[in-house]
Amino acid sequence: RLELWPGLTRAGFGSWPLPGGPRDSEDNAMPDDNGKLYLYEALELRSAYDREIRLLGRLINPEEGRRGAFLTERDGAERRPAAGFDLQDTEARLKRIKLRRLKLNEAIQVANFQNEIVFDGEPVSLARALELRKALLQDLEQLAERAQEAAYVRIIHKEERDIEKVPPRAFADAHTDFEAALERLRSLVTALHRANHEVTVAFRDD
Repeated sequence: RLELWPGLTRAGFGSWPLPGGPRDSEDNAMPDDNGKLYLYEALELRSAYDREIRLLGRLINPEEGRRGAFLTERDGAERRPAAGFDLQDTEARLKRIKLRRLKLNEAIQVANFQNEIVFDGEPVSLARALELRKALLQDLEQLAERAQEAAYVRIIHKEERDIEKVPPRAFADAHTDFEAALERLRSLVTALHRANHEVTVAFRDD
């Protein structure tokens, strides 16, 4: 027989605070003067919710859906909830955290659409800026491959003579294209980082 978390007190699980909640540690999310979270804090809190949701899901369904007072392991051993672990409390907690995560995510999306940064001299919403960042990352991969191809002349050895295949684009130009895209990405990420510490999210961490 395997018991889950032996020695855990009865209050050990039910007293857990929600991630980032008022009973959390001193280094939890720090709201602005109006009680709202800054965007970077909201993003970290969403990540904390995701981690908590994954753990609670595994606690509720340790054998992919097998639930009840006794759970059977593949090796024939039995497992039952240990003292301090309440399945119903865990399910209720999971439901609460999922709801808070949903509300938080909606607030983040609203903030992303309502706030802007300046990129390439033009105002763009944070939502659009995140799409541009993803596209720039993909472009960088392609430009890096082009620079690598432009760095070498391919030599194919034949019996009569060697055949040289010169890259269609000069290496200097290919490398310049890569550096230009890299600079645009750095500029965009810097602007996003600054916005994450200035924009607030309409979500009170309480």
